Amino acid sequence: MIKMLKNLFGKKEEEYIPDPPGRTFNRVLSGRYFGCENANADESAIATAKQEKIDQINELELVPRFVRYTYKNTKKNETEGNHPISAHVTFQKEVFAEKWNMVHVTEISFIVYYPDFDEFEKMSGFSLTDDFRDLSSTTFNGKDRRKDKRDI
Repeated sequence: MIKMLKNLFGKKEEEYIPDPPGRTFNRVLSGRYFGCENANADESAIATAKQEKIDQINELELVPRFVRYTYKNTKKNETEGNHPISAHVTFQKEVFAEKWNMVHVTEISFIVYYPDFDEFEKMSGFSLTDDFRDLSSTTFNGKDRRKDKRDI
């Protein structure tokens, strides 16, 4: 009887659900290279693949974030005039969700080969040297805890 009265007139305790801080990460798969993955593709297929990547960047309103150059020699300053072979570019957009104290990150990344640098800059409207944060000199010096080698 007492339990029934408590249930009728007592205060109901609401379950407390804390706001989980953190990030959600959405990687948009767009292919590994700026261009067509098929080595035997004709020029029109390559141009279409390049334009699709640029369209995805514009549609998702992504901004340039990081670039990492790959050089022919392992040491960047070994010979004068050493130019990069390729650049791995990353575009991201971060959206803050106030209700849950979270950051939602959307990312596209791919590799641009040296002959395509100028075309990429014209199509995207971004400069590889000015608009991206260069991570080429950043290396991992700690102990790698992975069982398998990283695929770079």
